[in-house]
Amino acid sequence: MTDLERWLAAQARDLGLDTDTVGEADAEVLRDYCRQVLSELAARGLLAAEEVPGCYAVVRPAGN
Repeated sequence: MTDLERWLAAQARDLGLDTDTVGEADAEVLRDYCRQVLSELAARGLLAAEEVPGCYAVVRPAGN
């Protein structure tokens, strides 16, 4: 399992999301999860992100 997979699972657990409850999940909770996922993907350089003045983000290293 990759770090990204672990992080995605942890975020879902923190928000009380799983495959059995996603159909009944609050729309705001789903938006929060999507926002977190998209931000993380952008931080890893996998999606385009809005440029923020003074932000010099680079792809995160794979390991510590």
